[in-house]
Amino acid sequence: MKEQSSILDIVTVNDKGQIVIPVDARTIANINPGDKLLVMIHPTKDGIVLLKPDSLEAFARNILSQVNNARDNKKEELNGK
Repeated sequence: MKEQSSILDIVTVNDKGQIVIPVDARTIANINPGDKLLVMIHPTKDGIVLLKPDSLEAFARNILSQVNNARDNKKEELNGK
């Protein structure tokens, strides 16, 4: 199965501060009319992250896992030299 890119589209913010979430993103993320989304500021303060509140724990675990893997790989790289 081909891995899905996490970049799906570019959207424009209108004069009311609104955006349209592309249909592919809504389908993949199972976002339906009436769903609530948590709005978080990206750590760089250059953007936002939208996610379902129930998925915050899984999102945080995924990010921490990636950070830990990167740290472990760096340690292995430094120890291998």
